[in-house]
Amino acid sequence: MKDQLYIQIIINYTECAKALRENTAAVTSFNGSIQGKEFESIWQEREMIFHRWQNAAASLRELPDEYVAQAVAAIDQI
Repeated sequence: MKDQLYIQIIINYTECAKALRENTAAVTSFNGSIQGKEFESIWQEREMIFHRWQNAAASLRELPDEYVAQAVAAIDQI
């Protein structure tokens, strides 16, 4: 059971990291007005993703040593 939890922590972190990178690309390539609803929506999404990423990173730091290598390998694939 713990093994599944540890793997899910790694998956959660990598998914959040990917989403944060995609959102960063959307923010930096945005061509509209930053005062508009479209940018506000992208920015609100960024805040939610960032909080999920922070929580995932905190969980990742609690992994047992034998899972750290798996986590590093998963992060390298991002």
